[in-house]
Amino acid sequence: MGDMVPKVWWGILAAIFAVFVMFVGVLYNSSSSTPVATGPGVEGEGEHKSWTFMVYMIGDTNLEPYALDDLAEMASVGSTDEVNIVALVDRSADYTTDPAVDLADWEDTVSFQVQQDHLAIIDEPGELNMGAPETLADFIADTTTRFPADQYGLVLWDHGAGWPGIGPDETDGYDVLDLDEMNAALTDGLGRAGIDALDFIGFDACLMSTYEVASVMSEHAGVMVASQELEPGHGWNYTELATLADDPGTTPTDLGSAFIEGYAEQAEEWGTGADITLAMLDLAQVAGVQEAVTGLADVYEADPDGLGPEMATAQTDVLEFGRNPDPELATNQIDLGGYVQSLAETGGPEVAAAAEAVAQSLDALVLDETTGPATDSASGLSIYFPEVEAYFSDDYYSLRDVPAWPDALSAFFDSGSRLADDVRARFETGDDATEVAFDDDGVAFTAYLPPASAAAVISSTVSVGYRDGDDLVYLAEMPAALTAGDDEASVSARYDLTYLTLSDGDGEIAVYQDITTDDETGYRTIDVPLEYVAPDDDEYQDALLSIVVDADGSVLEEDFYVVDESGTYGAMTPDPEATIYPVALVLTGDEEWEYQRTDDDGIAADLPSIEYALEYLESGTTLVLDADVQDYGQEADTVSVEVVIP
Repeated sequence: MGDMVPKVWWGILAAIFAVFVMFVGVLYNSSSSTPVATGPGVEGEGEHKSWTFMVYMIGDTNLEPYALDDLAEMASVGSTDEVNIVALVDRSADYTTDPAVDLADWEDTVSFQVQQDHLAIIDEPGELNMGAPETLADFIADTTTRFPADQYGLVLWDHGAGWPGIGPDETDGYDVLDLDEMNAALTDGLGRAGIDALDFIGFDACLMSTYEVASVMSEHAGVMVASQELEPGHGWNYTELATLADDPGTTPTDLGSAFIEGYAEQAEEWGTGADITLAMLDLAQVAGVQEAVTGLADVYEADPDGLGPEMATAQTDVLEFGRNPDPELATNQIDLGGYVQSLAETGGPEVAAAAEAVAQSLDALVLDETTGPATDSASGLSIYFPEVEAYFSDDYYSLRDVPAWPDALSAFFDSGSRLADDVRARFETGDDATEVAFDDDGVAFTAYLPPASAAAVISSTVSVGYRDGDDLVYLAEMPAALTAGDDEASVSARYDLTYLTLSDGDGEIAVYQDITTDDETGYRTIDVPLEYVAPDDDEYQDALLSIVVDADGSVLEEDFYVVDESGTYGAMTPDPEATIYPVALVLTGDEEWEYQRTDDDGIAADLPSIEYALEYLESGTTLVLDADVQDYGQEADTVSVEVVIP
């Protein structure tokens, strides 16, 4: 957060130190929230160039400080005789008053040509709703008309949520630019400019590399660059625009590869590279992916009751993006490549062949990508697949230009409601229903199911808790491996008997861990649900602290995300004066499931100062181990054992 300098004070400084205006290049009008440029004006307007690169920056959010960094990166390159860099930027009154390159703070919307170390104002329209499709359409039409070029690129910048869209614009009612609105804006804006399609489109936003987004964008661009996973706050490295400045003949694919390489390098520098993803898609190949996904959906819809179990179990161990310990806050986007690979390995001949066709279409679609060690199996494209209908959004059915999959999900959930009793998720009962074994590495817990029940299981987990009076408070949850045979089926997981604590130097809190482990690297991603309370505020935001730990237990990376009022995820740097409170799943004495704060004091949200420790539970501690299974018809079962650590 920058220094909070009153606007009136800037007017006084300008009056006293006017002699420095020629060096500063900007005058700030203290009676207005918009800047007034005094440096070089817009250059080359109307001249046909090699590239026009546009950035639609919805900076009216807690990402505003990162917007200033990205603008500085763009200005380190600047427009040239053959390249125009043009940005439309909305700012906020709430997050920082720092200047953008050489422009003083503003609170509404400004468009400018990015020149080297200078932002030359094109227009000051006042506050625009950046979540409205008309705003994006006008920006595209106006910019491409005023700055004609051989090739056009567009980046949409803000929080992202996948198919629900990007945004919000906080000043304008937290309006989100949803996928259908993006489609309408691109159709309108490009149509008015007489342009068939963009050469390059990118999303510097979380979770946007999805089947749904690619399906719509394929009508409007040649290549697309986006991330399957949540992006760190720093986002893309726009110094890679030097690729265009150095060689105006750069192809869209070369530009995409430069952005991918720069993203990975910057993540390494910032210490955020453990779980990144960024992929470049050849949108001309989307039709092939759609055809293959339609083929898979057709096979399934021909026999939903018979093939439903195969579709369900193939999803259980697939990489999921935008995860959250609270399933109502999760994005329910899974890796499409991992899903069809699992189907191809475990499904019957017809399903396996259809899944293999999807896998081959993805090979043609994904031109380049980067991942971190915790996301190494990411294929480059996600798809919406909630585990059960309770987490499904009906808005998905209204999506246009997204073939096959909405109907396939509808058939999937319908078939789940018709599951026969003998395949419903349930555990065995009796003395041999569970096994617990302690060793030097912790405790292994196995729970058995009837073999028929395993066929419909879509999720299986093991949770660890302790008794706090009449309440049961959970420490951790982790995926459980499902093993199914003709005579026996089970779920199992291992717990190393550690719990995670966070300390700000004054207080220490134990937190709930949602743990996933990469089998190849041994890296663990620990998601910690929190409530974030800004200074002088009584309201909280749902937040997530995501920590990546290597095989030796060393913390490699920490990322902080919040869910805003629009429901979109976004990275943020918390105010160090704010407070974070741990949240855990609790089974109350009244047999009610609730997410509750487990500490009333919390700790300071100064992430660089927080110390992490994995503490071992003491010998003699009584633990409750729960194994949970759920079928795709929304029926679930739990088996619990109480054990004492020897």
